[in-house]
Amino acid sequence: MKHPISIFMMDVTNSSKNWDEITSYLGEMEGFVKRWTRGLPHAQVKHRLGDEIVGLFDHYSTAYTVAYYISQIWKYKEQPPYFGITFGTVDTSLQQIDLDKWNHPLMRQARLANEKIKHSSQRSSMLLLPGEESMENSSLEMANLLLSYQHKFMSEQTSLQQLISRLYAVLDEQKAIARLVNKSPSTISSHYKKGNCEIILNTLYTLQETLDKLEANSFGNQPHNITKELTQTIKNELHKNIDAIISI
Repeated sequence: MKHPISIFMMDVTNSSKNWDEITSYLGEMEGFVKRWTRGLPHAQVKHRLGDEIVGLFDHYSTAYTVAYYISQIWKYKEQPPYFGITFGTVDTSLQQIDLDKWNHPLMRQARLANEKIKHSSQRSSMLLLPGEESMENSSLEMANLLLSYQHKFMSEQTSLQQLISRLYAVLDEQKAIARLVNKSPSTISSHYKKGNCEIILNTLYTLQETLDKLEANSFGNQPHNITKELTQTIKNELHKNIDAIISI
């Protein structure tokens, strides 16, 4: 029986600078992701090899969704994480997979995408899907273009716009954000527009929808509702610790 899955391989920029802090923080991040994905039938996330986290999940859009939210709440802004992401089908039961030993072609695709970011001098995006040389699908070129625009808009935000973008990704509510950061709703609205927050979030939703449709076309299932539930679970978990989000 075939199973739809997605994978990310995450590394940290310049992690040797403060490797002990980064190692401890990655342990925290591993715990976050396990809580975020606890509603999925199968999800594995493992901090390994110093500054690397590997995630293996049910459904095509899960790895990207989790990677996006990690990038939003990551506190070491001068040392951002980067993600090689892939998706596809496997015949193996996910419960039987050992992430330290599993050598499936999808793992190689995620690794290659990760290394492409690592060795890029400009890093037009910190999240990357496989190139078409790895997976023959015209949607991938468009998806990677969207990821590069999403990264560009995020990198051009001021610190306040980044905060507003993070809070919108969790709360979706202007007045609540205004109260949390002690600003007027009109100020929040202005920075939301200037910081291209709507485009950043719409890119998230568009890529989720694209990956869900690719899965639905392959399997005849309806992963969209599962993606919505996953996103809401992540928001709920982050809302519990909203003060930490504000202080990043």
